[in-house]
Amino acid sequence: MEKYEWKDKFGDNALVPVPLEQRRSAMASFLIFTGVLACIAAIMAGGTLGSMFSLKDLIIVSVVGCAILAIIGGLTAVMGVTSGCSTYVNMRWPYGRIGSWILGTIVAGLACGIGWFAIQTWFFGIFANALIPIDIWIFAAIGGALMILTAAYGFRGLGVLSYLVVPMFLLLAGVGFMVAVGEAGGLSALLAAQPATPAPTVVGITAVVGTYIAGSIITQDITRYCTSAAGGATAWIIQVLILMPYMFVGAGSMMLVTGELNIAAAMAAAGLGVGAFLIVFFGQWTTNDNNLYSGALSVNLWAPIKKWILVVILGMIGTVVAVYYSVTAGANVGAASPFMDFLTLLGKALPAIGGGLIADYYIYQWYKGVKLSERYRIKPGMEISELNWVGLVAVAAGVAGGFLIPWGIAAINSILLAFLVYIILSILLDKAGIPITIGKHKLPVTGT
Repeated sequence: MEKYEWKDKFGDNALVPVPLEQRRSAMASFLIFTGVLACIAAIMAGGTLGSMFSLKDLIIVSVVGCAILAIIGGLTAVMGVTSGCSTYVNMRWPYGRIGSWILGTIVAGLACGIGWFAIQTWFFGIFANALIPIDIWIFAAIGGALMILTAAYGFRGLGVLSYLVVPMFLLLAGVGFMVAVGEAGGLSALLAAQPATPAPTVVGITAVVGTYIAGSIITQDITRYCTSAAGGATAWIIQVLILMPYMFVGAGSMMLVTGELNIAAAMAAAGLGVGAFLIVFFGQWTTNDNNLYSGALSVNLWAPIKKWILVVILGMIGTVVAVYYSVTAGANVGAASPFMDFLTLLGKALPAIGGGLIADYYIYQWYKGVKLSERYRIKPGMEISELNWVGLVAVAAGVAGGFLIPWGIAAINSILLAFLVYIILSILLDKAGIPITIGKHKLPVTGT
């Protein structure tokens, strides 16, 4: 067994590989992933899709969107196992040390640690308001404070909550579908139901990808604790390819039948009781814990302070944003809302970051002759690049493609363009003897 030479200065192995004795089974990763998936956002996203698609089309956009997420997340999950490092440490290879600061902060610090945390804390307030008629912003503020406290306990705290919530949340989605069948007057009637304002299929697929694209890129934050690369990838693929469409269809069916744009009101109209709301609350808790956890890991790259302090800072900012949404948007989570705007933005922009990461790990590292088991392995004293300019050009090209190409699925355009640009430029420039990186940085034993 290799001697472990690293010093974990900032806690939870934020900047250093996870020691082998701390590795866990694929089942542990699976439960964490499903704990993240079991959240209000999945219910809200499914409900919003139910306002735009028939049941048949809802199933199609859910399955296609989730298949894209399964591929991206399955490929990135392997990176965490082989390297033992977080997403933001692994990003140093395709983007350089400074590039990993920038993109890691965007994908986790901003998109997860602040963006998703804010959106889902706002949702927390909406659900609480449906149960107790107190202003949404008050519940959002209280919920945000409580989630910050539990997130400060780190990975182990996430696992405990996941074990408790996941079975109940899966049961809730199934009950929601059965209630929708009953409300519609049978399965055939539910299949015949049509939304008031239909949307193009590509819009739905982009929104589905947007719900979990940040999670599919940062799978490494969880699988770095896994003992098996195949197990880590499988843990991700099963939950996103099977459980996620299941949740979307359950929530979307209720929305389609009740006509309520507020899924909390739809649950109430469908006769689901206090227990269902409590399940949603706890599911939300596990996901927002993970949002802060991953956000803090990314910021740790350029702000070398204790992780729990970063959790508190990001959580406070996210809570303020959640209160703002609560005051300005209220309970509106329909097609024209901050929620759908957020999903569309993520679905078009973030796949490009995954595209560059996947291209470097699977193609460029292979081209350079690095064995799969050795890829992204760091050692004390080794030199890493300050900036990989090709990686940043590839991401810029992918983001531009996601927003500007008028045909196809935006998420696929984004990731494929970044993937191809990275491969073509990096290999051609390497053959021409032109460096794709700028500067060098020597890693100390703390990984900073």
